[in-house]
Amino acid sequence: MTGITLKEAQSRYREYLDAESKALKGQRYKIENQELERASLSEIREGIKYWENKCIEIARGGKKITTMRIIPRDL
Repeated sequence: MTGITLKEAQSRYREYLDAESKALKGQRYKIENQELERASLSEIREGIKYWENKCIEIARGGKKITTMRIIPRDL
């Protein structure tokens, strides 16, 4: 996604947080013999991580988040 603003990314992030809240309140329900399920909670949480990272990336001026792991060695 190119050209997205921080405001747009934050809005999408809030939508995913709202979806998570709604899914947690009523993930599954049954009406007579039919069982219905809302969106997958794991997919919603992946979206939350994506949009959280996108907000951080845009706020940093387009620099992606990188993680480094340092393993000490015995000398």
